Amino acid sequence: MTTKEAIVVRKRSNPYVIGPRPVHKHRCPDGDHEWQCNSPYCNHMEIECPEHGGPEPVIEGYEPWRGR
Repeated sequence: MTTKEAIVVRKRSNPYVIGPRPVHKHRCPDGDHEWQCNSPYCNHMEIECPEHGGPEPVIEGYEPWRGR
């Protein structure tokens, strides 16, 4: 499996893990479950997941403040 194929498989299994960056866990207090992402911009680990109204993680390379 190539790196590109692995990224596609990972993206399908977890939409908040994009690319090879290390993964970290968040705790969703609304749904009382953990969810994972690998955004380098996370400051809070206890935050609602996007499915429960939390913000979408920012993907490195697609930062909205850079006009992307």
